[in-house]
Amino acid sequence: MGNPTPQPGIFALGTRYHHHLEFDVDDDVATAAVVAALQHGLDSAPVSGGAANVVVGFGPALWQRLRDGRELPGGFEDFAEVSGRDGHRAPATQHDIWIWVHGGGVDGVLDAAVAVSAALDAVASLAQECASFVYHDSRDLTGFVDGTANPAPVEAPAVACIAPGAPGAGGSHVLTQRWVHDLASFEALPVADQERVFGRTKAASDAIPDRPTTSHISKAEIHDADGEERPIYRRSTAYGDVGERGLYFVAFSAEQDRFDEMLAQMYGTGGRPERDRLLDFSRAVSGSYYFAPSLDDLIAVGIVPA
Repeated sequence: MGNPTPQPGIFALGTRYHHHLEFDVDDDVATAAVVAALQHGLDSAPVSGGAANVVVGFGPALWQRLRDGRELPGGFEDFAEVSGRDGHRAPATQHDIWIWVHGGGVDGVLDAAVAVSAALDAVASLAQECASFVYHDSRDLTGFVDGTANPAPVEAPAVACIAPGAPGAGGSHVLTQRWVHDLASFEALPVADQERVFGRTKAASDAIPDRPTTSHISKAEIHDADGEERPIYRRSTAYGDVGERGLYFVAFSAEQDRFDEMLAQMYGTGGRPERDRLLDFSRAVSGSYYFAPSLDDLIAVGIVPA
């Protein structure tokens, strides 16, 4: 047998329009009905001809049901609230199913999102929805480039996906969070101070050599005991309107505990003396962990992707 194949939408680049849907499965719904609804949704979504990419992820409880006793990926657990320094917190809003639709046109993406949601309506409730977009040259609404340190496309699968031979091989642990920005306060800072908050220059996204230990990149980068970076693969996008603007954060990893360590550093938990200064200007309002199985594991539970 060959190596399991990851869901290709995780790595599909160049798409400017994104739609995230998170569902809670009704308690009395049979597992077979969930599988049938998901299959119908994927069959109904206009993904042929490159209209949209669809990625499917599952919360721990539902994935355990679908796997029917077969071994789960190591360390896969519900998102737990993070209570950090100075009253900052990352709330837990764990749901059962996450659907990420993205493509080159807002019409095709919306059509696919509506089709999937309609198919799941009989078995699940839509708990959270966020339409997002690539802002200018992949910048966050703060004006800083998002994902500068992402692994190169050829390296991304090894960062994002569980290695062959391990439970869940070819699949990926996923962290989703919606962040609301206080742009008025952030934009009131001189650009030099904004750069010290992020640890990068605003125009060119170069790391500043004297960045504070409280800068975002200082806190968001994690390392092992030997000092080697433990990278994650980010696919975050901006969202918002005149009233509220922010970031829908999405990241993939071969190990869930990389996210735990990153959040602990950002929030200054576990005896850490400092937190990420960016938390003064952006707050998380949701948080869930999902597992995006390989195509092979989706087929094994009865879901055949388009």
